[in-house]
Amino acid sequence: MNEQQGESRQGEFDEIRILGLDAPDDQIEPGRSVFGSGSSGGELPHWSDPPVDVSGGTDLGDDPWSGLEDGPRWSDDVPDDHESQQPVGDEDAAAVFFDDGPLGSSSSVEFDPPLLPPDEPLSNPADEMTMVAAEEPVAPAPPGPVPPGTGRAASSGRDMPMAVLTGVGLGALALVAFKIGTNATLALTTVLLVVAASEFFLAVRRAGYQPASLLGVTAVAALNLATYWRFEAAVPLVLALTVLFTMFWYLTGIDRQAPLLNASVTLLGVLYVGFLGSFVGLMLTDPNGIGMLLAAVLCTVGYDTGGLVVGRMAGRSPLSAVSPNKTMEGLIGGMATCFAVAVLVVGRITPFGQDPGDLSSAFVLGVVAALAAPLGDLCESMIKRDLGIKDMGSLLPGHGGLMDRFDALLFVLPATYFAARLMDLFAT
Repeated sequence: MNEQQGESRQGEFDEIRILGLDAPDDQIEPGRSVFGSGSSGGELPHWSDPPVDVSGGTDLGDDPWSGLEDGPRWSDDVPDDHESQQPVGDEDAAAVFFDDGPLGSSSSVEFDPPLLPPDEPLSNPADEMTMVAAEEPVAPAPPGPVPPGTGRAASSGRDMPMAVLTGVGLGALALVAFKIGTNATLALTTVLLVVAASEFFLAVRRAGYQPASLLGVTAVAALNLATYWRFEAAVPLVLALTVLFTMFWYLTGIDRQAPLLNASVTLLGVLYVGFLGSFVGLMLTDPNGIGMLLAAVLCTVGYDTGGLVVGRMAGRSPLSAVSPNKTMEGLIGGMATCFAVAVLVVGRITPFGQDPGDLSSAFVLGVVAALAAPLGDLCESMIKRDLGIKDMGSLLPGHGGLMDRFDALLFVLPATYFAARLMDLFAT
């Protein structure tokens, strides 16, 4: 009984297997795939050997990947034109964002707005050809004095007969206005100042500036008329209104570009032409104002004529870089002629010739005008040279524009006015 029970129990545990005691059916071999049933057929090839079929041992020369070079390739063996060697992105742009320099150091990208005038005018092909021709090298003049008769003033290219005829016509027009009276003289001078201011604003506009031309011309006319009607007290009022309206002009967006620069150019034109020219209105407030104005005109004409004649005949030494055609000899000749006209001609005109034989007032006027006239001439030459133009306008044949003819007079007018004030020549 017991034996039968033992046999039955032994039969029950025949299917019990203890893990780790029996050898597994699968044999792990090196190089054998876990998904395949074939044997490895040997050891794995060396990593530098060409690829082969592990199962069959054949060379994979016909494989699509067989075109690759044998063996590994190091980074320094890759050609420079390979895509892996090309930079990614813009190095300059990346340097701006990943710059490790100290705070405040300058980067490669800088904002440098031009200081030149805004809105440069469109170039004309003919002007470009002229500029190219002007840039061609020119043989320098030999050192030493310039022979007489070939002075720098002789190269101005002016039509002298036409210039003389135009000057005579202007003089006749002025004498007619002086003869008619104060109102005609005031009207004529106001029109001339407006035209001169228009030439100035057009010249700076051609150079690329954007002045408030209409406002500037109105202010120039207002200065001359206001000084005649309300005397010297009108000058600060008109100038203050001009500054305010100029600011409003650019504030409201009529001209938006470079308001500081263009407002300064506008005020310069008003002060240069309008304020200096308004001394005509101040002179005309006096009963002898036409005589004062005639004296200023005659002294200026004497300076221009003497400087032109002497400069053409004996001009040798250049006067200034801002005006290459002017010479030191021409300056001396112009100043001497201006002084001579003041003493010989203006000394017989009221109020500078009130006492016959007493030339002290005319002498003072001659000295003052002889110093002021060349300053006005050189200042306008400086402006024209900065703008890159030869003449401010072309209204007067043989002269250019009114500004080219009245540049010295704009400085002589206040000089004459204050000289008369200091010598107490005003009747009122």
